[in-house]
Amino acid sequence: MVRMNAAEEKYVIVGFGWVGQANALALAKLGYDVSYFDPVDPPHHYGEFSSLYERLERLSSLLQKDAPSTCYIVCVGDRVSEDGEQDISNIKAALSSLRGAKGGVMLRSTILPDLLEELNYDWYVPEFLHEKKAVEDCINPYFFVIGIRDGARKEPAVCALWRTRARKEFSGTAREASFIKYLSNLWNSTRIAFVNEFGNAIGRPTDKKHLMEIERVVDFLFNRHAYQRYGRAFGGHCLPKDTRAFCSWYEKNRIKLPLLSGVYESNSLHARIEKELPLLPEWYSEWPDPHISGWQALRELSYSIRKNIAHPILMWRRMMGGRK
Repeated sequence: MVRMNAAEEKYVIVGFGWVGQANALALAKLGYDVSYFDPVDPPHHYGEFSSLYERLERLSSLLQKDAPSTCYIVCVGDRVSEDGEQDISNIKAALSSLRGAKGGVMLRSTILPDLLEELNYDWYVPEFLHEKKAVEDCINPYFFVIGIRDGARKEPAVCALWRTRARKEFSGTAREASFIKYLSNLWNSTRIAFVNEFGNAIGRPTDKKHLMEIERVVDFLFNRHAYQRYGRAFGGHCLPKDTRAFCSWYEKNRIKLPLLSGVYESNSLHARIEKELPLLPEWYSEWPDPHISGWQALRELSYSIRKNIAHPILMWRRMMGGRK
């Protein structure tokens, strides 16, 4: 795969919501030339990176910096109705505005696999970000998944960096990449709903003693891992809407998903119970820390050196005086 020249390329973030801002801030922190375009002026979601926001240029027009070395990263959000209908009209509009652009187009929006074929882009790179650590996850992704369209333009250099920094990577079709994105989110929502439903079967924690009794049982098996702790219902930008959208689409196409459909129903029921149980801890998400021993410890050490010290792009940027 031929890649862009890292020294010349520019990145334009299309859509400056929480995903767009995470991408923009991460790329700026890595030393890339980053600007963004959004017809509205969204609030800043990551206040701890206030100095980085000052380095981001807001464009007055989408194609203001168009060039063969420009990479457009489309982070426009989808909308999902309560009955699971996914609306990607805003994403379509953004991609239509980029038709004929000289630069390549990377799509990072969450889109059902069957809807991707009707869109125009070069690479589909779904995001795997946790809301509280989205910028960090974009700098050092746990997963790097890319779907490459036939006839795609030169791959942006940041893909090589993400590949090196990711714990796992996957290259395939856009459809495969979308299925991996939904598999990750639906697996997380299923785990949360299951643990909460099982905890409710043990009892209702009206005081700290009852809560500890439930946690003792659940934590014995799941070791307080992310997504596997008894607590509040799942919420946020992704899990509820993605669970609804995936189940609704495939059931409309006569593919029954009773287990996954029950996940959203179970979570909704738990959300109602949650109002009566203020002691329930907030559910939290993070990528698992690998158990380190023997050869795995050596692999993790090698990974850390490659990621933080010896990667050629980072070494080149240090030599040129760029910021890490």
